[in-house]
Amino acid sequence: MSDLGFNKIAFCILGTGLALIGLNEASHSLFHTAHHEKPGYLVDVPEAHTGGEAVVEGPRDYFTLISTADVAKGEEQHKKCLQCHTFTQGGANLQGPNLFGVLGRDIASHAGFKYSTGAGSLTEHEGNWTYENLDHFIERPKGFASGTAMNFAGINSRLTGLQDRANLIAYLRTLGSESVPLPDPLPASATAPADGAAAPVDGAAPAAPVDGAAPAAVPGATPAAPGAPAPTAPATTPAPAQPAPAPH
Repeated sequence: MSDLGFNKIAFCILGTGLALIGLNEASHSLFHTAHHEKPGYLVDVPEAHTGGEAVVEGPRDYFTLISTADVAKGEEQHKKCLQCHTFTQGGANLQGPNLFGVLGRDIASHAGFKYSTGAGSLTEHEGNWTYENLDHFIERPKGFASGTAMNFAGINSRLTGLQDRANLIAYLRTLGSESVPLPDPLPASATAPADGAAAPVDGAAPAAPVDGAAPAAVPGATPAAPGAPAPTAPATTPAPAQPAPAPH
């Protein structure tokens, strides 16, 4: 091939490349593309309206939750933790401490494991792993100890989370913590009357009649026929006047 032919081919290749680059830059001026600060996809989740009032949860009855829990299902739940924890007696520490006998053990006290320190860490918590403490930690670790290095999001499904955690804690109780007693059951709450009305108070005045209700019976009155006006009490006939005494 002559030098002239090679130059022609090279010129065509370079010219085509320059044309493509020019078209690409020109398209940027015609079409505007917005870039977000953080890459990802926007998922529009509607907010749940609760009437502007926060839902206040009552105390949890751990006696009932643990005594009626399904240990077999709790064993299935513990598989979510196997990547960071061991559960056998004398098992090694992984990213998290060995959890054999964790129920009833002092918080952040497992020998040989280096816990994170600082504000909000587990080392700042006093006490031991009670049923309640374990429940709240498994539910949302960062909510229980904001400074913990544990990255697990927690078992906190609105539908089954509480029962799933109870099953898991019941399973953990079988791993060297059988001697930890169950907490006392909560006292039964007072039940309201079936119709929702409050019970009358002794000595209180009778309630006012409701519009449209039948009038109360009047003592001494004759019952009225259907459709007749309400009966009234019989009128009292005045006694005849006594004549004045004659003058003497």
